[in-house]
Amino acid sequence: MQENLPLIHRRNFSRAAMVFILVFLSEVAHSIEPAVLTLDLPRPQQVVQRTGIAPGVGYAHVAVRGEVPPGAEHALWEYRVIPAGAFQDIHWLSLATQIHSGRFESQARIAAGGWYRLEVRCRVGELVLAIGSVEPFGVGEVFLVAGQSYATNCNDQQINVTDPALRVVAYDSIKKSWAVANDPQPTPVDGSDGGSIWPPLGDALAKELNVPIAFANVAVGGTSSLQWMPEGNLHQNLIQAGQSIGGFRAVLWQQGESDVIAKTSAEIYISNVRIIRDRANKAWGFDPPWLLAKSTLHPTVYNDPEGENRIRGAIDVLSQQAGFLAGPDTDTLKDKNRGDTNSRRHFSELGQRNAALMWLTAIGTTVLSQSSKSTLCVGVAEVDITPPIGFPMAGYYRERLSEGEIDPLKAKALVFRDEHSAGALVVCDLIGIATDLKNEVRQRASKMTGIPESNIAISATHSHTAPDYMKELYLTLGNEQNNPLRAAYIEKLIHGPVDAIVKANAAAQPAFLESGSVTQVLPVSFNRRSVTRDGSVVTWMIADHPDFIRVAGPIDPQIGLLAIRDDHGVPLGILSNFALHLDTVGGMKWSADYPFFIEHTLRYSTNTNVISIFGNGCCGDINHVNPRSREHNKAEFIGRSLGESIIRDLHTLLPSAQQNLVVKSCVVQLPLQDATQAEVAESIKILDSAKRKEPVDFLQHVTAYKKLIIDQLRHKQPHAKTADHITWGLSRSLAGIGDTLPVDMNVFTIGQDIAIVSLPGEDFVELGLAIKQGSPFRTTIVIELSNCVESIYVPTRAAYAGGSYEVTNSTTQPGSGELLVESALRLLREAAALAHASRAK
Repeated sequence: MQENLPLIHRRNFSRAAMVFILVFLSEVAHSIEPAVLTLDLPRPQQVVQRTGIAPGVGYAHVAVRGEVPPGAEHALWEYRVIPAGAFQDIHWLSLATQIHSGRFESQARIAAGGWYRLEVRCRVGELVLAIGSVEPFGVGEVFLVAGQSYATNCNDQQINVTDPALRVVAYDSIKKSWAVANDPQPTPVDGSDGGSIWPPLGDALAKELNVPIAFANVAVGGTSSLQWMPEGNLHQNLIQAGQSIGGFRAVLWQQGESDVIAKTSAEIYISNVRIIRDRANKAWGFDPPWLLAKSTLHPTVYNDPEGENRIRGAIDVLSQQAGFLAGPDTDTLKDKNRGDTNSRRHFSELGQRNAALMWLTAIGTTVLSQSSKSTLCVGVAEVDITPPIGFPMAGYYRERLSEGEIDPLKAKALVFRDEHSAGALVVCDLIGIATDLKNEVRQRASKMTGIPESNIAISATHSHTAPDYMKELYLTLGNEQNNPLRAAYIEKLIHGPVDAIVKANAAAQPAFLESGSVTQVLPVSFNRRSVTRDGSVVTWMIADHPDFIRVAGPIDPQIGLLAIRDDHGVPLGILSNFALHLDTVGGMKWSADYPFFIEHTLRYSTNTNVISIFGNGCCGDINHVNPRSREHNKAEFIGRSLGESIIRDLHTLLPSAQQNLVVKSCVVQLPLQDATQAEVAESIKILDSAKRKEPVDFLQHVTAYKKLIIDQLRHKQPHAKTADHITWGLSRSLAGIGDTLPVDMNVFTIGQDIAIVSLPGEDFVELGLAIKQGSPFRTTIVIELSNCVESIYVPTRAAYAGGSYEVTNSTTQPGSGELLVESALRLLREAAALAHASRAK
């Protein structure tokens, strides 16, 4: 504490005097009244959409936003969440904030439930500068309501919320505020003033799920599907309401009468509703399900059985299509459920309550299925893929032939299966996955297991003591002459990952999954790019160099983990994920590098034969060399340290609340750099000089190699016969692909807790951090070097300005990394919305 008194000459004070001063200053700090911290988000009585579907479980990343008080720009920000009626002291938690123009934004992870009181404060030392709060708010279920009069206040009886804690609320899209959802509902332009079906539905959902319930209602009476099309104001109201409330569980669509009156054909109705949904979902940036009610009757206005059946049939067709689900058939509510002929309203109070029960059933059997029995099965297997002595070794720009083996190379597979879907991840001790290899493995494994090709991800650990196999694969696939020893290994290389997937698929069994992350405290990873005095960036610069200013970027110290256990709790497999280059062994012998020692440590510590699957994190700019030390960490030291960190905190992993599987994939088109005829000719000269062992500048050598790769990828008629000059980067399937490189991306999610993302290329650490930060899943494992290595490095856009090795050794243009992040987050959002359903359509 004495460091807080820098101007006091401490030798002139007795110990008692010093204690007195410290106590006095502490009392002063506590006596200063904090300023009021104004919070804009969350709003009072707001409900934030949770993850999870079981009663009372799940969480949300709640947006927290407000004004920054004077002097708080560099303060420590904290928050705490206090349940209604709680009297115990609640600990303050750190709140990472972004401050701009006098305002701050952040997110707080808050468990499902409520009502809550959120308190936020900022402080310097013990001095609290400002404190603010908002209450009540909750984390629960949010529904967006659209359609016409059935969905508004066109019913006989105004009904109030009866939940004891009034945990049923409605969003007013005009006032931008939340309130208890007593009738009439705050529909924006409808003007109806009767009763609705939403208060009794909200009461039933709150009781069933034990979380707050919210409705955002933009329905308008007397409107047809044509009026909800993207060109009209109603569609904009729908989009704006969805954007204002953030995430929501589903759209509840209750509409159809006006299309009966308008004689809308079934084909037009189907087309209209699909367009409405597709445009809205695109604007929202995620894919919530739409529940379609059958509400075509209006017996006090018309009697048109043919028209009603036409729209009902259209709804049946839509309900079988992706993105739509069957809502309640409220047309079946007749007699006493209907309003009288004088009111011309739809439902009596009895009908309102029965319609609410029908919605409860529809929601419960579709988007909120409460089945606790998981059908997920998981299999783990490994297969040896070690090449023979004499096969070329990868990792550098010269030929090296293997002289032996330090430890074996393997292909290790995880297979996930449930009644709706299946997916496989296989990680190989290779420097990268050529697209040709990915295609061969996917095709063969899919035929043998039934797993769709697009649901199979093949990743490489990036060991630099693994085979340089790409030219040999290129020759084999082209039926060109090849060395018999090398050709034989290519068959082993293809069969290895395939066999691992087949064995894991056969071994799949019901399993318990636990996930989380642990921190690697002992430093073993370092950002290898340094900012220099002239503003450029240099790779592998020692910190005592006179031009060194600072390290150019961060590291990722988190080890992501997924543990697969049998019904006795024995670990079958542990997937670990850490961002660190595998180039710590060197020499002329095969080695899996430091992941070998991770597995050795895990097996020794658990006294099992657990299969350790290591997926490398985004580490294009991360290696094991501390720029402030002349000592380099060795493979065994790194692997054992990571293994010990995993074992130390393995007990902290959390079980998966639900185990429904969702597998999603997409192809991302990365813009390629160019290689002109003159550049290719110059590159050949440089490569020929290098082969003659003449002095060649390293970055010129790298550039020359890259230009030959790009030449083959971009041009149907390359400027050179590429196979005569390079050994890796050759591709049958990508030859002459054009201006963009198509790369496959996979996302595997289990319940609301676990996500595995496979990215192509050697990606900068900032890209992986961005995906993990933006992921809606509790644990997100991002594995690089998956499915395609032809991009080589994938830097951030900003890194291209700095230059140096990684930028030089990239085939794609600036912005490619950001495209990967955007695509990964989109898939994760879609998976989060679908995780509860896990449908196969």
